[in-house]
Amino acid sequence: MLYLLRSTLVINTIRKRLICSILILIAASSVSTTHAMDSVRTYDTRAIEAFMEGMDLEAAGNLSQAISAYKRALSFDPETLDILLSLAKLYLQTDKVALAKGTLEKVISLNPHDLQALELLGEIAQSNLEHELALSYFERVLDIEYDNDYAILQTAQIYHVLGDSIREAEYLIRLWELDTDRVAALQRAESIFLNANDYTRITELYDKLIKRMPTQTDLVGRQIRLFLGMNRFFEAEALMDSLINVAPRSIELQSMKTDLVKVMHGEMAAVDYLSDVVEEFPESWELKLKLSQLLIDAGESINARQTLEEILAVKPEQGNAVSMLIWTYLDVDDVTRAKEVLENYLPAFPEDFFLHRLMGNILYEIADSYGDSLHYQQALDAQRNALKLRPEDQQTLHMIANTLEHLGRREDVLQTYLDLIEIDENDDLALNNYAYMLTEGDVSEDTLRLAAEYVERALAVNPESAPYLDTAGWIYFKLGHVQLARDFIDRSLSINPDNPEVLMHMGDVLEYLGKSNEAYIYYMRANGLK
Repeated sequence: MLYLLRSTLVINTIRKRLICSILILIAASSVSTTHAMDSVRTYDTRAIEAFMEGMDLEAAGNLSQAISAYKRALSFDPETLDILLSLAKLYLQTDKVALAKGTLEKVISLNPHDLQALELLGEIAQSNLEHELALSYFERVLDIEYDNDYAILQTAQIYHVLGDSIREAEYLIRLWELDTDRVAALQRAESIFLNANDYTRITELYDKLIKRMPTQTDLVGRQIRLFLGMNRFFEAEALMDSLINVAPRSIELQSMKTDLVKVMHGEMAAVDYLSDVVEEFPESWELKLKLSQLLIDAGESINARQTLEEILAVKPEQGNAVSMLIWTYLDVDDVTRAKEVLENYLPAFPEDFFLHRLMGNILYEIADSYGDSLHYQQALDAQRNALKLRPEDQQTLHMIANTLEHLGRREDVLQTYLDLIEIDENDDLALNNYAYMLTEGDVSEDTLRLAAEYVERALAVNPESAPYLDTAGWIYFKLGHVQLARDFIDRSLSINPDNPEVLMHMGDVLEYLGKSNEAYIYYMRANGLK
């Protein structure tokens, strides 16, 4: 214990000497301008003791006692900046804003260049909604320290409150120039200039920034989009060409150039351009992948297939290349070959949800052509494999519901739609299909009313859906609300007049109303469309 006590005394002594030295230097630098600069006053050590006591009390959370200690320190030496700043911060912490403001103003009177005091005074003015005053403080900070990012941000926010959006944008750009990760600031500045239709400023901005960072593709993309929006196509192309001359191997720039060529000159021109680039840089599999997509979009699936096979020969782990390769077969309706190729690749991608879902879709198409339960079961197995990887994927669940319906498993279909509705209560397709299936066969009035609730929810999401309107009409017909049913079905036919099932429903309604001749017309139209 004695050793610890002595150690504490030694530490405190060192601490006091250090603080004393610092405060003497501070006091020397804080001498009022009315005194001669070459005269340094004697420092009162009682201020040191009181200041140290205040720091200890503040650290212990005894804020009111700490304030008293700092005030006592100032009674011995009223012009020491550190003591004044510590007291001002405690005043702010204890909501004594007026006292804090007065103390900070004294700091500024002693040292007009004290950044911390100026920033705190700016914050106080902002909290009091004295925006012009706050602006003056932060502008003084920036006069002293041009790159003070905090003051820049606060100045931008004040100009926003004052309604001067152009000045706000100018400071946001300064902020972004200090830290290029602040993309939101740049986006806000851009939107301000766009809203003001000040395209000259935006162009100047991006010209300057792109010169500094020619491979910053986000900036390039913004400038290109701006040129395109202004119908300045040739300037956009010239900009792209100049940047590609600087970085010809940039995948991002070459990809953007391809997109620009597509916009300006069409799909095949983009194919030709990118084909030349790929020939020059054959190792760039990313650009080959983009070329493959362009070829598929242009209806050149066979040529795309060759390129994709080249990619997979060196990059067999690229699942998106596999899915595109499969699409080259689906694009020409060769579903069987698509299945065979995907079966070869699929074992290498046990966790690739999209490839497994693609297999489920392919097998469903094959099952649809055969129309037998064996093939539908194979499709269902593949779809469920995909669902294991992403249990709440709505597209997969809808496909499973369709497959189960073909297998005649009504209860499983209903449960699948309930699962979909639990995942997304606004899944209008699931709501409608569940409602329609509930009405099948001879069902009770309570079941029909439940079905009506579900289809009304579907219509709340999509009120102009012809199938949903028909479902509602059919349910109300079964509930005995015949005129209401006719209105719903009539609205459905006004949207899609050539749906044979809906035409048959209208015939049934008219027949029930004793309008056999009109019903006969609808039945004939329905039969002609089947």
